[in-house]
Amino acid sequence: MLRAATLVAATLVFFMDSNVSHAQGPCSTQNDKVACTLPLLFGSPGSINLPNQAFRAVFDGDYEHTTAALNASVAAVGTELTALRLASPASGVVFVFDRSLAVVTRSTDSYGPILGERAETIGRRRIFFAGTYQYFPFSTLDGIDLKHLPAAYKHADTLNPDGRHRTPADPPSPGIPGVELEYITTTNRTDLRVHQFTFYATYGLTNRIDVSAVVPILNVRLGISSNATIVRGLDPTVQGPALLAAYIASPNTFPGDLYPPTGPMEGCAPSHTCSGYFHYFDPANPATSLTHTFSNTKTASGIGDVVFRVKGTFFQGERLAAALGTDVRVPSGDEENFLGSGAAGVKPFLAVSYRARITPHADIGYEFNGNSILAGDLITGSKGHLPDQLYYSAGLDASVTRKLTLAMDLLGERLFRPPGVARGAFVDVLLVSHPEIPQTTLTHHSFNMDDLAVGAKYNLHGNLLLTGNVQFKLDDGGLRAKVVPLVGVSYTF
Repeated sequence: MLRAATLVAATLVFFMDSNVSHAQGPCSTQNDKVACTLPLLFGSPGSINLPNQAFRAVFDGDYEHTTAALNASVAAVGTELTALRLASPASGVVFVFDRSLAVVTRSTDSYGPILGERAETIGRRRIFFAGTYQYFPFSTLDGIDLKHLPAAYKHADTLNPDGRHRTPADPPSPGIPGVELEYITTTNRTDLRVHQFTFYATYGLTNRIDVSAVVPILNVRLGISSNATIVRGLDPTVQGPALLAAYIASPNTFPGDLYPPTGPMEGCAPSHTCSGYFHYFDPANPATSLTHTFSNTKTASGIGDVVFRVKGTFFQGERLAAALGTDVRVPSGDEENFLGSGAAGVKPFLAVSYRARITPHADIGYEFNGNSILAGDLITGSKGHLPDQLYYSAGLDASVTRKLTLAMDLLGERLFRPPGVARGAFVDVLLVSHPEIPQTTLTHHSFNMDDLAVGAKYNLHGNLLLTGNVQFKLDDGGLRAKVVPLVGVSYTF
């Protein structure tokens, strides 16, 4: 349901050119939407920015390139938060037809899986209610630690008259010497926490067909902080006192204390208004304007995407059963707050189980999704196709005593070419690669997300069950939490 991405490689997005026009998306202006936490960290008042409006555009080209990976992380959050596993909406006490007695009786076997599926239905005119709580403390995105997401940005390049890229052997570029060799490094921390309360209701239309509704209520908190440093390049044309003069004259500094102009500076070209540079720079302590920490935090709570299900047992043997079902996801959650997917989804599935004290079960399904802004662009408002997904699981649930059932499941999903991130090397303005300077890059590739879930169901009284479960990640694909706990209660009437 809720699909866990490209949450967030929170990296530095250096300023969009104020002269470039964009279509109006939800994150094109300041607002309180959770999905805009990252975009607004990099383009709004008080965000990561250069104070001199005229010089913001020198990083725009690299902003567009590098920020694609960061926006992909936002898309990952949206797409993958809609794929978080839900407990089975009809797994508990079931009633079966006893052929020898020709009556419907309560099953004395296992209470069923927790996050997997079984083929049995709950029984004609039976009603099942349940509520669960899950906590998702996300820690990695495509194997990259969310608390250490790197990004680096380079200054725009001035081409020589013959079209070649400028090299250290070439004459100084127009303007301030050495400025084009400057770049910005960032270390970014992303904290994403999701609390999910889910309510289930199932009704048995017949002994072989039941219908269900699943209503999730979510609380989402996304906090991002970025430590940014402007790294000054040592241009061979600038030596000794002239180097300090160039540093002081450079427009590329972060907002800091105001300092009055100290007079004309060496290296300031006549075409530049140099006096404005000094207002955000302390000549006596240049480092104070070369580092800065920026942060943004947003939270949201509300209903998520409601899921409706119909499931029918098409084969029912004495022990073996097989069922076909379909989940229909309604985009009722606010996708701009990561409460929902922003697109309808349909997932047909097949479930097989063998009823006994030790009950094996397995299921497989494929989810078809529509278009959502979470798979598009939150700045322009354009939509993209939410990635389709293949779901599969297999496991065992065992009746230890009449009151206690233990369950274990291998849970898997395959996402087809969603946006993601990878770690690469920074390439400077001279096209030199720097492996020692990490960079976050955009990727599109299919991958699996596999987890192991272990839990138990305990019969408190009558048909009232208490459920506990812990889910452990087995690989690094996508947006992941190392451990996801679940607690819940259910009752069958």
